[in-house]
Amino acid sequence: MKILISIDESEYAKKAVNYVANAVNPNVKITLFNVMPIISSQLERQLYHPLFAQKIEELKSVMGERKKEVQVLMGECCSILTSAGIPEKNIEVKIREKEIGIARDIIAEAEGGSYDAVVIGRRGLSAAASFVLGSVSNKVIQHIKNCTVWLVD
Repeated sequence: MKILISIDESEYAKKAVNYVANAVNPNVKITLFNVMPIISSQLERQLYHPLFAQKIEELKSVMGERKKEVQVLMGECCSILTSAGIPEKNIEVKIREKEIGIARDIIAEAEGGSYDAVVIGRRGLSAAASFVLGSVSNKVIQHIKNCTVWLVD
């Protein structure tokens, strides 16, 4: 069995990892997957204005720090899984830059990687915020094909 666990900085991501660690056979193959929002060079060119140049550089710096934080988080998630008896060789970590959109990138990875299940945490959006903004988990559930989705609350 191949499982994709979507990881972000929310408390729900670690809940999802803990759930999987306690619920699956140790022989399962697990991919911890994170989509990093980025400032593409195309967007940077579109937004470029001398007044914004410093802010864009600051934002790039923040994104670099965020990537380091995500790497630490992924290490913590690996530790949770290995502590539950899942061999390190069965765990893969993928950190990708956003290409289409976070939900659509998760769906593309799930469908392209022939995963049996996608595990995603439910973020704590209010009903109004979910209606207006949608949520990554909601979009994944609605649009994924040929794959089971485990929503961990």
